[in-house]
Amino acid sequence: MLARKRSHSILLTVALMFLAGGSTMSFVSTANCDEVTGLAFLKIGVGARAAGMGSAQVAVASDATSLYWNPAGLALVEGMNLHLSHNEWLQDMRYEFLAAAKKMGRHGLGVSFSGLYMDELPRYDVDGRFLGHFGFYDIAVTGGWGMNVKPGVYVGSSVKMLVEQIDDMTARGFAFDIGTRYETPIPNLSVGAGIFNVGPKMKFDVEKFNIPRVISCGAAYTLPVKSWSGDVLMAADVVSYRGEDIKAHVGAEYSFKKLASVALGYKFGYDVEGFSAGAGVSRGSLSFGYAYSAIGSALGDAHRVSLSYALR
Repeated sequence: MLARKRSHSILLTVALMFLAGGSTMSFVSTANCDEVTGLAFLKIGVGARAAGMGSAQVAVASDATSLYWNPAGLALVEGMNLHLSHNEWLQDMRYEFLAAAKKMGRHGLGVSFSGLYMDELPRYDVDGRFLGHFGFYDIAVTGGWGMNVKPGVYVGSSVKMLVEQIDDMTARGFAFDIGTRYETPIPNLSVGAGIFNVGPKMKFDVEKFNIPRVISCGAAYTLPVKSWSGDVLMAADVVSYRGEDIKAHVGAEYSFKKLASVALGYKFGYDVEGFSAGAGVSRGSLSFGYAYSAIGSALGDAHRVSLSYALR
């Protein structure tokens, strides 16, 4: 039994290190449960547009991706919005996100499903001998609500059910998000803030680990550029992950007549993540986006594609 637990500890360590995706994890040892942070896939942003802008979204998101970035944005959804994104993450890991949101008067409601999975990771015993392969997956099912409490002021919250499976071990839990957004008296300037992934520890067998709590605040400003027949959106977020140094996300997007867009972004404070770029096109109710994120390691870069449908 002890050997099996030690083997599981090694599997858990390896998998969580892969899941970190280039950011510094608060992971020291499964022997010290207070230092363990799992479910690192919750740190991977959703949507090609957001990725292209360096994940600076807490004061920007106003569609179904608000379920991830800031649930207050659900109150800004126009009509109904459907979103599907696929992320080719590091190595052979894939991350899927599906979401739907609908405006109902002053309220917005939404549901989403996200999952990170990989079929094979190497298995080793405590002496380092190769024993074959094992798989893992992480899943989050989220329901959220947003409300326009008074002109320019939005609040929102969400609850997510969480599952992580590594080899034959499964952990289940839940977490909450709370967010707010304010359209300031300064034209085209909005600010947002939220605390995300607040919940109790989860555990494999007897080994407990924390959910990666996130505190984020940011601002976004839209600058009309008449000579270019479009707008330039600029955004910046300050992000604090549990047990990590403060990080910053900045990005900008140029949109041409709501028909096409290009974006650039950068993440500061990460070990290997940094530059990103993206582009999008829209035709009627459909929008397609692509984003590339440079990962400065041998694990490879990240590519995202998104498809959205807006019914107003």
